[in-house]
Amino acid sequence: MTVSAKEIEDFYYFARKVEEFHGHICVGIATGTKSALAAMRKLGFNPYEKKNKDLIVYVETARCMTDAVQGVTGCTLGKRSLKYIDYGRFAATFIKLSTGEAYRVTTTKDFDKNLTIDEVLKLVSETPDDEMLKIQKVEVDIPENDLPGPPKDKAECSVCGERVMDGRAVFKDGKAYCKSCLYGAYYKVKD
Repeated sequence: MTVSAKEIEDFYYFARKVEEFHGHICVGIATGTKSALAAMRKLGFNPYEKKNKDLIVYVETARCMTDAVQGVTGCTLGKRSLKYIDYGRFAATFIKLSTGEAYRVTTTKDFDKNLTIDEVLKLVSETPDDEMLKIQKVEVDIPENDLPGPPKDKAECSVCGERVMDGRAVFKDGKAYCKSCLYGAYYKVKD
């Protein structure tokens, strides 16, 4: 299998676009761009159309790859179309909402640390998807509260009074709690 000139052109276009957003280009941006473009092709999306309201992506790392996925797909946390699952793996699952069709993509290639970024870009752009990526057809059960759109559920924490949306409130003894009040927060309030 060979890589078409159009696929190489698309790769460089999006890798450079993501570089502007991310701040630099690296192996994570290169492989993340390759992964996202491969998934978009499999699902029949045009990556040049940024209003892919029919797409949700679950990313499994908080590393460079996630910025590449966001830059290629247009999915964001704020639009509720990008979901972060902290598995620490260089993988993402792309779901077409209208059909439920989903693909999980992960990279299978390690790179020589002595390669320049230009050599990495050339290698990634010219390597066929099936030689660099593991693309698995998967099934994802997306909870209703995780779908894009307005919040389907809201509650007020009985301790701090803050609003908790999207089914994230915890109910105990008939009262609503935010997770930080019930389980402890990652922050401490200073007076």
